[in-house]
Amino acid sequence: MGDFDKHIKIAKEKLRVTKESFVKKDHTVVGDLATKVGEQLIEAGIARKGGHFGDHKSRHDYSNKEYPRYINEAMRRIWFAYGNLGYDGANGNRAKKVMENLEIIIKFFEERFGVKIDEQNT
Repeated sequence: MGDFDKHIKIAKEKLRVTKESFVKKDHTVVGDLATKVGEQLIEAGIARKGGHFGDHKSRHDYSNKEYPRYINEAMRRIWFAYGNLGYDGANGNRAKKVMENLEIIIKFFEERFGVKIDEQNT
């Protein structure tokens, strides 16, 4: 069984560090951390229903069924950028796109869950 509050806490921490990394221009980790934020939010969603995922495929399948297309598209953009940032980490434009898509995701889940996730953005 999942723990909603635990996943939200982890998502908040990873979001904070993602934003800090972007500001510091540590672009190679931005996509990695942003991917983890999305994963924790999906886990939080299923945790509210008493569930938990043990693998990426189950998490992606659930997300595709449960959340609107634009949210899954934003998540995919982050995921694909994650791989590209590892090879092209100096590209600040790619990291900026990750942050833009992450903002879309955060706003959606804040509204859906009724919880403030981005504590740096008041």
